[in-house]
Amino acid sequence: MASPKPEPKMKIHPTILYLCLWCCLAQTAGAQKKFTFTLANPLPEARIDELIVLQRTAIAAKAGVDFKGKLPIFRNEKGGALPSQTDDLDGDGQWDEVALLVSFGPSERFKAKVTWAAPEQMPQFPVRTQARLAKLTNGVFVPIVKETIPPGHKPTDFSTTKLPLYQVEGPTWENDKVGFRLYFDERNGKDIFGKTQPALVLDKVGLPGGDYHTKSDWGMDVLKVGASLGAGAVAIITKNDRGEETLARLGDKVGQTSYSLVCQGPVRAIFRLKYENWQVSGQENYQLVDEISIVAGQYGYESKLTLSGFAGERQLVTGIVNLYSDQATHAGNDQYALLATHAKQSENKDRLGMGIVVANADFAGYGQTPETGPEKVLQTYFVKLKVKENQSVKYRFYAGWEASDPRFEKAASFEKLLHFEAKKIFSPIEIVW
Repeated sequence: MASPKPEPKMKIHPTILYLCLWCCLAQTAGAQKKFTFTLANPLPEARIDELIVLQRTAIAAKAGVDFKGKLPIFRNEKGGALPSQTDDLDGDGQWDEVALLVSFGPSERFKAKVTWAAPEQMPQFPVRTQARLAKLTNGVFVPIVKETIPPGHKPTDFSTTKLPLYQVEGPTWENDKVGFRLYFDERNGKDIFGKTQPALVLDKVGLPGGDYHTKSDWGMDVLKVGASLGAGAVAIITKNDRGEETLARLGDKVGQTSYSLVCQGPVRAIFRLKYENWQVSGQENYQLVDEISIVAGQYGYESKLTLSGFAGERQLVTGIVNLYSDQATHAGNDQYALLATHAKQSENKDRLGMGIVVANADFAGYGQTPETGPEKVLQTYFVKLKVKENQSVKYRFYAGWEASDPRFEKAASFEKLLHFEAKKIFSPIEIVW
């Protein structure tokens, strides 16, 4: 019997093969293009440099992808890349959030598209924020990402010491509008660097031969802090030996204080200050974390406080130095409370506005410390913050120096800024997946 003939192999025309491959690629590309979401400004006013934060888990769930080492790129409807950065908040080596910087016209809404790229293929955006701590090492200030204050460390006595242990005496944080610092010692005050140019400069301030107390081409240290809370430092309400209500300064009688840098980049910078065994009194011993963040384009920073070591409720305070101002503005509505000053209160003898905005849910009232006396905190207008154990409370501190922006010459203009910033907090950009 003859063997059956083998069936002829099917030949695929090159044109058909090309069309099949093209269709597969088109479907893959189309699937990627389909991952869009809508951003909408609910306010009838323009909003410049708005921070939008998206969780990694939310993006992965909505996109249905495994990142596999890729990073997201966000584009507007015209194809322009939106400034962004991916941040590892818990230090496990994997980013947790992506922070975007987006500007909107009045009531504007548009679709944003997400694509994916290897880290080396990501667009390069201008870096507009910086957080920094530099320690004196062999006569040079060297940036460090983690630090614990050495036991017995005291404020620098410049009459006997040429350079402090830390550049400008502690951590600094800045964006293209304003800068701040914290005294990394028992004073724990917060200070303001007024800026006259957008460049990031605080890595060059406080070096030998410089004087940041005198106005230069970039700006200057514009605030005298003294024994006050300065530009939003923290204290707690307690009672003195006579049973009278008083303030205990954060930084005083703390067992250990540490700093850790979380992130910095084109959109935001974040660092954490951890205070362990804050011995307020014989009966009060607390742990506190102060997470400070600053976003590009804003005239201020946000502080997120988490207090533990107690039951029930306590009252933290944050405040504004009143050394050169004799009145404060108290304002707000059913959403927020506002404390502000505006006067010729800068070290340049010109006008400086300072303000604090806090949600009404966290607000417990206003207060004022004595001008002189034995108290640990003096010359301060303050806001009381309701705090429950391990539940964070936030406030925002703003600074408007007239040399930075002429509109800050007028108190009304500065207060208008504060109210608009508060309005934006409670009218966030809407995200529709």
